Amino acid sequence: MSISNDNESPLASEKRFIQTALAAVEKAERFQRYKQIVVTVIALTAAFWWASRPSSPELGLECIILMGVGLMLAVCTAKILSLINKNTRAILQAIHDLHRNV
Repeated sequence: MSISNDNESPLASEKRFIQTALAAVEKAERFQRYKQIVVTVIALTAAFWWASRPSSPELGLECIILMGVGLMLAVCTAKILSLINKNTRAILQAIHDLHRNV
């Protein structure tokens, strides 16, 4: 540890930790948004390509069910991760505001 960190009060180090955590959560939120946009574009491109193909007997009902289940799992996972990031950010922001008023 450096000398400046040894003399630092616990409240100041806690504030720095909260600010770092808030920055990390905001970065994760941004990355999740970009990832969700990319996956959505890829999924829509694949769906349009698949829909534009002529129907054939090889593509059965199983393929459609698997694609639907995969899409639902991807949407649910993205929504859960988005809510986790949003709630974590709200909690850290509340803690940060509480320490700012002290």
